[in-house]
Amino acid sequence: MVGTPSPRSVLHALLPLALNTPDVESLTSYFCRLAHSHGISAGQLAGWILERQGQTVPDNFKWCQRNFVSTDAETERWASWLSEVTGVGGLDRLSLTPYRRLISTPGLAPKSDRWCPCCLAEDRQDGREAYLRLAWDVAPVTVCLKHKVELTHQCPHCQRTNVRNRATVVVPGYCTFCGGFLREGATVAATPAALWIARQIGGLLSKPVPPEDAVTVAEIMQEVVSRMAGGNVAKFAQQLDMRKSSVWYWVNKGNLPTVRAWLDMSLHGGIPLDKLMYGELDGWCPPRSPMQQSLNLPASPRKGIQARVLDWTEITAQMRSILGEDIPITLADAAKRVGVDVKSLYLRANQEARSIAERYRQFERKKKLLQEMTLKNTLAAVLAERHAMGYAGLSARDLSEYVKGTEMANVRNVFAQIRAVLDQEK
Repeated sequence: MVGTPSPRSVLHALLPLALNTPDVESLTSYFCRLAHSHGISAGQLAGWILERQGQTVPDNFKWCQRNFVSTDAETERWASWLSEVTGVGGLDRLSLTPYRRLISTPGLAPKSDRWCPCCLAEDRQDGREAYLRLAWDVAPVTVCLKHKVELTHQCPHCQRTNVRNRATVVVPGYCTFCGGFLREGATVAATPAALWIARQIGGLLSKPVPPEDAVTVAEIMQEVVSRMAGGNVAKFAQQLDMRKSSVWYWVNKGNLPTVRAWLDMSLHGGIPLDKLMYGELDGWCPPRSPMQQSLNLPASPRKGIQARVLDWTEITAQMRSILGEDIPITLADAAKRVGVDVKSLYLRANQEARSIAERYRQFERKKKLLQEMTLKNTLAAVLAERHAMGYAGLSARDLSEYVKGTEMANVRNVFAQIRAVLDQEK
């Protein structure tokens, strides 16, 4: 029976924690607790087990480089060796090896060690040993379903990462660098999407694994593609934004999907992850359209505003009336007067809009020429007056004093105009 110790064992018959629940202990945590119960380091325990199994222990051996939670053969060997020396069976349930015929390894392990500080605090508060959960070592799981907070990967005391169990001496729940308890530090609230993923993985870990001769991945995928896309691999891949070749190999060759691919199929298919992966598809009917969460959005600021109907015949008549006025105006001013933007005027009253714009450009051009001519005449008269008074000459700066505060001061390059007048007198 899983978790039941034999009457006699070489090492302490330590029972795993929270078996068959979403909070099941990881094999890494079990190994560290076993070493701690014997008063030795995790490195010493790993070396002793390797020697017992006739394995060579390298001089630079580091136990934390062993894989204790994956789906590969190495994890299965360590689970078997630990069961042998402790007499506790079924320790592979503390890893992901039971799912090796269902999940491929890419994207399965997180890039850094994570933990939930609230879980560790609760362990101490309830008077039990702090331990590491298997779900924390599944990459897509980024939050704690129980406490609804994000998992953390940084020690709150020394701010270092990968300090959960990567050392020779490990006490679960304590930083291996500074020794601080990892339950402290601020937490961040989990998002609904992350909680859904954690719930699916938790349901998978808490459910008994089907036997080896159960339905295969190829059979599951054939049924899933048939129900969700009528058996069309390309359509199924497009619906879930997956590579068509990957889906084809799942269906026809029995290749294993990644855990993220299983989660995507569970989400779009509206079926729990454990039922999907175990082939429990009786009575399952995929949704006809993608699931959409109802959002409580604020009222639109345009709600209640009546749509305006533009009378372009009247607007065109107003534009023509503006063309007949004595003083030209800009097209922007004309647009404000008729209550329509400039772009729309060019689109719907193009001839009138262009005429107004061109009329104003000609007006500005004539106005500029008049200002320049007036400026030159004024400067020439001032210069002649200064000569009659006996002055030998007059600087450009002196002449500029005569145009200050007048419309002539708006002439561009006024000093160039002054210089032109002075050059004509030479």
